[in-house]
Amino acid sequence: MKSIEIVELIKQANPKTLSKLPDSKAEKIVAAVLLEIGKQLSSVDEGTVKFARLGTFKIRQVEREKDGHKETVKKISFGVAKARDKIKAEGQE
Repeated sequence: MKSIEIVELIKQANPKTLSKLPDSKAEKIVAAVLLEIGKQLSSVDEGTVKFARLGTFKIRQVEREKDGHKETVKKISFGVAKARDKIKAEGQE
């Protein structure tokens, strides 16, 4: 999904959220947020990374065999934030 598509989804879900922001600026903000999330996930070899309102990424190193050679790969699983966590986060704005 492209950043502008996310901006459009946000505008559909809550038109007032981005009403005063040009689409190009909103797209840059969304792209920057996604880039930062990616950097945070890349910087962790093993453990948990939580993002308020988004959810939890669990990162672990897994050994697997490929072409007769064992290699270690990073596996990332994601769990969506529960509704009560989203409500809590909204209260912390």
